[in-house]
Amino acid sequence: MNHSGQVPTLAKIVTAARAGSLDHASALFRAGGYDRAMDDPAALAVAGRLAKDRALRAPPADRAALMHQAAQAYARAFAIDPQPYTRINEATLTLLAGDGARGQALARDLLDWLDSGVPFAETPYWLAATRAEAHLLLDDRPQAEANLARAVALAADSREDQATTVRQLCLILTQAGADSAWLDPYRPPRALNYAGHLGVAEAQIASLAGRVRDVLVDHAIGAGFGALAAGADLVIAGALLDHGAELHVVLPTAPATFIEQSVAPYGPHWLAQFERASAEAASLRWVSSVSGAYEPLATNLSADVAMGASVLHARRMASEAVQLLVIDDGDGPYGRGRDTAYLGERWRGGPPPDPMRHDRHRQQVCLVAPRSAAVAPSGAKPPEGRADRCLTAMLHIAFEGLDQLDDAGFAQALDTVIAPFREAADRILPRPDVVLPSGNARIVAFFDPDAAWQYAAALLALPEAAGLVRIAGHYGLAHWLGEPRALVGTSVSALAALAPAALPGVVTATETLASAIFVNQADAVHAEEIGEWRGDRLFALTPDVGTLAGQDAEASCQ
Repeated sequence: MNHSGQVPTLAKIVTAARAGSLDHASALFRAGGYDRAMDDPAALAVAGRLAKDRALRAPPADRAALMHQAAQAYARAFAIDPQPYTRINEATLTLLAGDGARGQALARDLLDWLDSGVPFAETPYWLAATRAEAHLLLDDRPQAEANLARAVALAADSREDQATTVRQLCLILTQAGADSAWLDPYRPPRALNYAGHLGVAEAQIASLAGRVRDVLVDHAIGAGFGALAAGADLVIAGALLDHGAELHVVLPTAPATFIEQSVAPYGPHWLAQFERASAEAASLRWVSSVSGAYEPLATNLSADVAMGASVLHARRMASEAVQLLVIDDGDGPYGRGRDTAYLGERWRGGPPPDPMRHDRHRQQVCLVAPRSAAVAPSGAKPPEGRADRCLTAMLHIAFEGLDQLDDAGFAQALDTVIAPFREAADRILPRPDVVLPSGNARIVAFFDPDAAWQYAAALLALPEAAGLVRIAGHYGLAHWLGEPRALVGTSVSALAALAPAALPGVVTATETLASAIFVNQADAVHAEEIGEWRGDRLFALTPDVGTLAGQDAEASCQ
């Protein structure tokens, strides 16, 4: 039983497993009595899922045994209620456990069964994808590719299903040491992060739109992430919509404030384009409630979210992210645009290359388009916004069950858990920029989201933290107070409100923090969407240890 006295559902357990909180998922599985439900095929399939997830995150020496355990669970589920998905999982996991002959035999039996004419409840997509996987297990690439092409044609809009299939096929190819380049045409389209300067010269708009369309076609773009400022943003957004791509808008402020600052002053034709793009966008969000004077930090925050969201989207789709910048003809690699330079340098890792950056292989395309003579270069703007405002990545760190202890239990936990954990945490680098008490928890804050992630990952790796530490994370604007040093503001209160929802063993992060981390740390982080919170997506972040499901597979399959 859990704290609420209710038996956890299998769906809740799978959600925790997807999030990477495997200890928590296993505890819920046992609490629900599912580990004893040997006659329940659904419970057995979840047991197989948990063992598979552990195998994919385990050291190489431990993977085979866990893969075998997962295969056996799926085999028991199949014996009770035969289903194609349990049999194909058993076959693939058996091969990944090292028994290729048995895995291939299971794949042959499955194909014979699928050819027998028996009706199945699975969708046509998953039946074709299952055939593709079975043929790949049999080293029959032509038939695997033919069935993969058929699956994609049957569900051209099911991008996440396609990504799941590609990942599964990658596991098999990685195990065999085989080339995976042939999978590239079947990956979902790429994601685009876009930005550029204000006030593109009117005579350049049509030409720029044409060049943008060429980029979208050449790079097979299916979704774009950015703002809608007058000029390059709106030209690109319009081209994305005309191309049939999803448009995901990320604004620094609420639309009314954004229009007042970054659209209306540059002409009514831009306002009409803003209204079209915002109406047709697949999503529209803003990352702060700042109003009044222009706040560069809010612009930086929205830029981080848009960049990272494009990478998160690409990762979820087993695809790639590309950045498109429209620059003026000023000096420097990104022209004279201050905000454009911020995006370009963050995407590339910064000059000089940032040693904390893990992913240095993303594509970046720069198009030159002159500014309108009526628009001053953004780099010439004087500093604006409040002097006490800062952009910060915050972590709320607490222990599972600590607040439910009585005095004696708390004293024991203080000696055996809290004090050793605190001593170990104090040795972790980088050190937080701010440390704040928060009841029986603490809040630590960093001005660099990469540093926040490295600190959080180090905390999760501490033996003293195993299965006990709950970390909630948020990235946003706050106000910096002097001595005694403190952070205050709506972002700090939002973090405190999020903390009770944190899962143990992971960083439960808002989309703003997850996105900011993914700008430069994508290869170091495994992210799973686990629900919504206050209208935004919520993610569970865990270190990507470079396992078969992580960097090893992606290195060969992307």
